[in-house]
Order: sequence, then structure tokens, then C-alpha cells
Amino acid sequence: MYIVTRCTYPSDKAKEVAQRYVKSITKFPDDASLGAFVIQGAVRGTLQGLSVMIVFEPKKGKFEDAYALGVNRLAMFHDIPGFEYDIKAHYSLEEAMKVIGM
Repeated sequence: MYIVTRCTYPSDKAKEVAQRYVKSITKFPDDASLGAFVIQGAVRGTLQGLSVMIVFEPKKGKFEDAYALGVNRLAMFHDIPGFEYDIKAHYSLEEAMKVIGM
């Protein structure tokens, strides 16, 4: 299972987003007991601004806590104009194969 987060925001908000990111990880620090980052932050420029992707692999039985940590961090960005995100669960290939009986 993976928790995949995608964020987009206008380029002119990059410094504000970076400063808020530092505050969010200070208030809600990483917790290795929950799992590990596969991608801690892949950033690219788009015509709409900046796009960031984060992929986290929670440990077995830690999905809810890891998801809550991500949501709590993201809530700190709500008042930045143009900042949008989605956060979703994705099966690993092995887990997806089990779903179809393989």
C-alpha cells in the first residue's frame, strides 16, 4: 500500500509553500515507526505552476496513522491561494494481484 500525494501551486507562491512546509514538518515531524518515503518530494514545473508528488509506504497496520499525519500537514497549506492537493491510497502491484486472485 502506498499513500500518494500530489500538490500544485502557482510559481509565485513557491517561497511561501517552502516556508509552510518547514513549519508543517516541525509541527508534525516524520515518524519512522509509521513507514518510509519512497519519494519524499519530486518537483516539476508546469504551465500552471509547480507540481509536487510524494509517495509514502506505511508499515503494516499503520496506514490510518500515516494518512492522518499527511492530512494534518496538508491542512497547514489551506490558506495559501492556489494551493491544491489530493491524497490517495494505491495498492502495490503485489496487493493488486491478490485482489484479482493471483
